[in-house]
Amino acid sequence: MRSVQGFRHSPRFVRLCLALVLGPTSAFLSLEAKGSSLSPRGTKVEQHVAAKNDDWWQRAFLKLSQTGVLHFSEPVHEEITGRIFDCEDGCNDADASAEYAGLFIIAGVRWNDDPPFQMLPSEAQHTSCKTLQTIRFTTQPYCWYQIFTAAKKMAASGQVPNAANHAPLLARSHFGDLQFFHSMASQDGETAAETQRRVMIWMEFTWRVASGEYKLDTKLADVKIDGFAQFFGTSGWTVQDLFTAGNPALRRRITDVAFGSLLHTVEDSFAEGHVQREEASPGACSATPQLSAPPRVIEFHSYSHQDEKKHKEKDSRAAFLELFAKPANAVTVGKPLDDYYEKGASWETVRPYIDCIFTVVDPTTKASAGKEFAIEGAE
Repeated sequence: MRSVQGFRHSPRFVRLCLALVLGPTSAFLSLEAKGSSLSPRGTKVEQHVAAKNDDWWQRAFLKLSQTGVLHFSEPVHEEITGRIFDCEDGCNDADASAEYAGLFIIAGVRWNDDPPFQMLPSEAQHTSCKTLQTIRFTTQPYCWYQIFTAAKKMAASGQVPNAANHAPLLARSHFGDLQFFHSMASQDGETAAETQRRVMIWMEFTWRVASGEYKLDTKLADVKIDGFAQFFGTSGWTVQDLFTAGNPALRRRITDVAFGSLLHTVEDSFAEGHVQREEASPGACSATPQLSAPPRVIEFHSYSHQDEKKHKEKDSRAAFLELFAKPANAVTVGKPLDDYYEKGASWETVRPYIDCIFTVVDPTTKASAGKEFAIEGAE
């Protein structure tokens, strides 16, 4: 996707669109309350850039988080992560969770939903995107929305945003070949074995960064993980470029950032819009019998043809609390991972447990939107 085909809207046109979507008084409502609960909210530096550079209609687009376009409008991942780190009360507040997990791990948890990236001027034609500025939802919300919706149309037409067609990182992670950031298939029809393979590539990469094996200056082209080059081998990026673009402060704790990203992928695998699992646990993990196995994966879903609002409902805090009541959930699975991380375990040590987390029932099962989440009328 060399350029995002959209339109530069006048303030008058955008005001009309917002009124239709959000109600006639929405443009004049305070954004402070919603902005304070948005996840990821971004760092103070990013918030400063947003306040300084955004036009009024870009700020107003933050309101779209209420329509279903954004499925990360509640700090659910922050709460799950906080609970993994023994936060018990008030964890639905992102700042409280950060006190337990740490700011850098929380930054990594947020990264999967809103990875920072830049675009060339030729790639940003017909958009509002500022190519000299790192793009994130917090800093360029209207640009973010344009890329997101263009990627959605691309995926709906059967195309997969990926490295080969130069799609932006945001497009690839939500609708393309990097949907494994969220424990999802890249497209309908992808086998469970293939999605599992991609997820495990990401698990290995993030763990090796988290354990300090891969450093900030490690070139992604030099990462020796089978299959990794398919996704990042020609990017020209380093670990630093991938995880900390536009935010140098994260570089001093890159290990925590990478571990947070790994946790996000694991946590998403327990959201029903992402993965369908069996109801009951099969018992203990075969290779790590001291640890309980979560329910096995029946199907990895693909986001490309899902109804956004239906997906968002299962990413909500209410849905998480229902799953949290079960014996095996994202928190109980995450705690042993934290133990491994605190002990500085190698990938070879932790891999058997992560293999257990992503065990599939039938490797040949093909991905779909999922009956409960498919767009009405779609095949």
